[in-house]
Amino acid sequence: MEAVSPNAFYDSDNRADPPKCHENTRVAVINKIMNWVTSTMDTDTFMRWICSPASSPETDVFILWLYGPAGAGKTAIARRVAELCQEQGLLLASFLFFRSDPKRNTMKPLVANIAYCVARVLPTTNELIKNAIEADPLIFTSSVEVQLTKLVLEPLRLLADQGYFSSGKFPRLVVIDGLDECLDQDAQTNLIQFLASTMARNQLPLKFLIVSRPEAHIKLAVALASESQQTMFSHLELNNDFQPDEDIRRFLTDKFHEIKKCHPLRSGIPSVWSSKEQMDELIRKASGQFIYASLSVRFIKSACDSPMRQLDIILGLRPPINHNLPFAQLDALYTFILSCTTNQGLVLDILGVHCVLEDDDNAGLTWETTVNTIESVLHLEDSDVRVFLSPLNSLLEISCSYEYDEHGQYVISFHHTSFTDFLHNPERSKDYCIDSPKCHSLIAQWMLQMFTSNGMCPQSSVHSISFG
Repeated sequence: MEAVSPNAFYDSDNRADPPKCHENTRVAVINKIMNWVTSTMDTDTFMRWICSPASSPETDVFILWLYGPAGAGKTAIARRVAELCQEQGLLLASFLFFRSDPKRNTMKPLVANIAYCVARVLPTTNELIKNAIEADPLIFTSSVEVQLTKLVLEPLRLLADQGYFSSGKFPRLVVIDGLDECLDQDAQTNLIQFLASTMARNQLPLKFLIVSRPEAHIKLAVALASESQQTMFSHLELNNDFQPDEDIRRFLTDKFHEIKKCHPLRSGIPSVWSSKEQMDELIRKASGQFIYASLSVRFIKSACDSPMRQLDIILGLRPPINHNLPFAQLDALYTFILSCTTNQGLVLDILGVHCVLEDDDNAGLTWETTVNTIESVLHLEDSDVRVFLSPLNSLLEISCSYEYDEHGQYVISFHHTSFTDFLHNPERSKDYCIDSPKCHSLIAQWMLQMFTSNGMCPQSSVHSISFG
């Protein structure tokens, strides 16, 4: 028990307000995951797979990677899936990593937690696991791979040999949430590689739901695992296909109704509050981020001030009172992700030049707001922008666009409007605030060099420009 992290189970988080799905939201993605969990091989197919793992039908996936941008609500979805599987007798184990908890930001307690769950859910394995620990009292100092093999896979293998998994419904799902919040990136990659290879080797009908941000090293590990001929590995992206804006609208509508009904200052709230325009602007600012919507509601419903005034602060119509910033938790998330970059000064210059080019483009100036332009402005080598921004995959995307020419150009797009607001606001971003005047100056110097060396306007034709 000493090796177990008690707060890592899906239902024992010690945070005051752990993430959870609002009623009637995230239904489509949860149903999709539950359909995957409940889909099983019939007995004949399972026995054929035991004899020849490569014969497993492609429709059956044993490892599912759920990923999405920062603040997209991944943990809430993972929790809801775990709850539903617990109710249906399908949950075998769960572990939720959490960056700021020293007992949950490391791989060390992972197997102990899973083994504890297995022994509790499948009492037949209790003695087997206990014997393995007694045979090697230092087993929890061994590698994760050794621990998983001795304490989880081998006991389950014995149950499979006894025919346990060939009859009816049984607990099969292991949920591993927030893998990217483990501080050891190599450990993250090693876990993915081990699970991918061991599923074919051990022939156990388990299912692993792995949830994380789309960090570059995790994407690579998943891509390599997916290429294995004997590994059934798939992925599911939390994107606009699941209509997050509609779910956020439902969440905000319900919460605003609660505020009007229960807030201590409700007598001063108009019956039509909030307006359609205010609601639409909140949803636009959220950009699919449930963390943004949740923090907005928490700030607006504070009993210490008028909800109407708090909403105006959220929408930027008036300054916060007493430096009470509504998005401190979100800002901490952005700050942490930015802190993981190398050469942070250059990263801020890249983001700053991108923002300036985008602002000028939105103002009616004709720019090619591409990665090539940024690299040219900052005198970088080809692909440098993609290299230096790779740790920010959960905040932005670099993709090929054919807007500028038929061959395609790489462009940067932020996942969330709130990230742009963060970068521009020194009170929120502090050391990570972009220096817009500096970036305007860098662009001006680049233009001057292009005029001087070529005697012509740079590739991006500029009709007018203002440096502020």
